[in-house]
Amino acid sequence: MVMVPGYNEPPDHFDLLKEGRRGIPGLESAGFTCTSFAAKDDRLRDRIDRFATFLKDVRSAHPASPITLLGYSLGGLVVRGYLLAYPDRAKDIAETIAIAPPNWGVLEGSIPNLTRSLRIPQDSLEDMNLDSDFMRWLNGTGGRWAGDTKKPRWELESEPRIVPPGSRYLVIMGVIPRRGNDNDGLVWLDSATLGGRVQATLISDPHANHMNIIGHFEPVIFPLKGFWRNDRIWPQVVRAILDFTG
Repeated sequence: MVMVPGYNEPPDHFDLLKEGRRGIPGLESAGFTCTSFAAKDDRLRDRIDRFATFLKDVRSAHPASPITLLGYSLGGLVVRGYLLAYPDRAKDIAETIAIAPPNWGVLEGSIPNLTRSLRIPQDSLEDMNLDSDFMRWLNGTGGRWAGDTKKPRWELESEPRIVPPGSRYLVIMGVIPRRGNDNDGLVWLDSATLGGRVQATLISDPHANHMNIIGHFEPVIFPLKGFWRNDRIWPQVVRAILDFTG
């Protein structure tokens, strides 16, 4: 399993999913060999190309092993973007899983808060704008605001491309009941699932927030968003991964 963390996150943020904690097993106990792709301050399209080179090295080292891709948050855009940028290599990937990916982007107004709270360089967040060139490339379409002017909704202009034909792709998304069961505090469910077009496993729980879904506690985000960490959510993520991969 090749794991891609959020843009400016260290690879060890995946340690809990890999290794487990307090007697709760992680992915390695199920037989996965996990390796992580390190973050770097670059634009997302450049990072996808770096990831392609990284995967070539992984394949050379493990020529007979099936490869599963796992991306978290912004890393979910990288793994999906890899399949779309290199469709001739997509057949070599057994399955691709994205945890809480902002698949049609984020609201421009939320970017300053995200920058401060997640310590993400501004360039990457420009790529995450709802109507950025990167998002138009990733989805093969843009979007527009529609509906009531007091509560507009984002709609894609045409059917998006999702992954190449034949690729197995799953989104795992936390949703918080007190927030309407349609977001995890940072990413909207519609964005993660491209308006319900993507196969998804949802975890509805008061603590199914954007950070706790991988069991990570971020002291900067906790006072800002009220996020907390426990051992209730991430084991459900591990189970969803194992159910999908078999």
